[in-house]
Amino acid sequence: MNEVDRHARTDRTASATEPSEERETERYDANGRCDPSEASTTGRIGEPGAASDALDVAIVGGGICGLTTALALERRGIEPTVYEAASEYRPVGAGISLQPNAMLVFDRLGIAASIRSAGVALDRVTIRSSSGRTLQRFDVAGVERDAFGVGFVAIHRGDLLRILRDALDTRVETDMPCATVSSTEPPVARFEDGTTVRPDVLLGADGIDSVVRDAVVDGVGRRPLPTVAYRAVVPVTLPAQARTAGCEIWGQGTYTGGAPIDDDRFYWFATAPDSLVPVDADPATRLAALRDRHAAAPEPIPTVLDALEPDDVIRSALADLPTLERWHRDRVALAGDAAHAMCPFAGQGAAQGIEDALVLADTLATGDDTESALAAYERERKPRADRARAESRRLGSLATIESRAGATARNLLAAMVPTRLVDRMRRRRVANASLPGD
Repeated sequence: MNEVDRHARTDRTASATEPSEERETERYDANGRCDPSEASTTGRIGEPGAASDALDVAIVGGGICGLTTALALERRGIEPTVYEAASEYRPVGAGISLQPNAMLVFDRLGIAASIRSAGVALDRVTIRSSSGRTLQRFDVAGVERDAFGVGFVAIHRGDLLRILRDALDTRVETDMPCATVSSTEPPVARFEDGTTVRPDVLLGADGIDSVVRDAVVDGVGRRPLPTVAYRAVVPVTLPAQARTAGCEIWGQGTYTGGAPIDDDRFYWFATAPDSLVPVDADPATRLAALRDRHAAAPEPIPTVLDALEPDDVIRSALADLPTLERWHRDRVALAGDAAHAMCPFAGQGAAQGIEDALVLADTLATGDDTESALAAYERERKPRADRARAESRRLGSLATIESRAGATARNLLAAMVPTRLVDRMRRRRVANASLPGD
């Protein structure tokens, strides 16, 4: 399921983010199943005596990855401070589809039930052609939820951030954009208001344009794509059978879809070549072009687009990061989009940052010293996240093919992939999630 994460540079018209194909070691049985009780509840962090001596940890970035990292650290007895650039948290933005590996982490942290209550637990996700032909159908209830006890949950980003903040005791300092990190040993960060902090550990969860990253690997920046993403949360009433179903539509240079995020709101997304409408086009012109481009898409896309208002649409120029040489230097480390910003097409951008959070907390709480702990974190997380980023880029190339022959061939091949193989790949992704203690 698609997501468009914090790594996209965003122009809002609404109020207000290649490594080798190494096989992962399989962690499920010969039947491709995992004991749900073990997958979703064992190894919860935060047990008495789990934490090491208290560390002074500063987290730059208070988005999904930063707040999840703070919560995971709290569960291990470490009380960090979060520094967020925005002046306040507001319920703006679009939706997000949390895949099962992300939900397993949230289960460990004790907030999975709250997330399911605030969002929609999807029963199925269907990929179709623009003519309506089914290319693949993901039976989420019968595969991930049956095997692991968790499935896909679609939720508004603002609701997810609120749940994370409500679960935290940690202080979140807002209106604190980081200006520079002048030293990694010891860590020294200076903020734009002149504040300087010298924590034991500095974690950069500050997105694709990370300031902290410059202290770890110099001169690495975003790789723009010739593709623009459009997103919106749309008030709409769907038929009963569509209220727990996500969708993707693969057309000729046309990629769109979404999922319900509550009883009467739908998270919609689409991508288009950056030449579709000028960047400075007015909102009404932009929406008219999108409606025209997706007029032939199967339902619920036409209904959703008809319900849109011009100012609802968020436009984001897509980009990712190249593979980084390293994720940490001395006592400074990167997480989330700062380390592995990826295209949205595999739906793993936020999920991989959420996995980062759990591993960071575990290694810092159990490591002999901070530098070896951060090295262990990088060894565990970097190969998996790099593979996810490469997969996302490949899927993006496939999903946005503009030639008629290429799009037709892609759809024929997608429909030919056996369901058993697709299910196995889905189980492997969840089973190989970075869950310390498994």
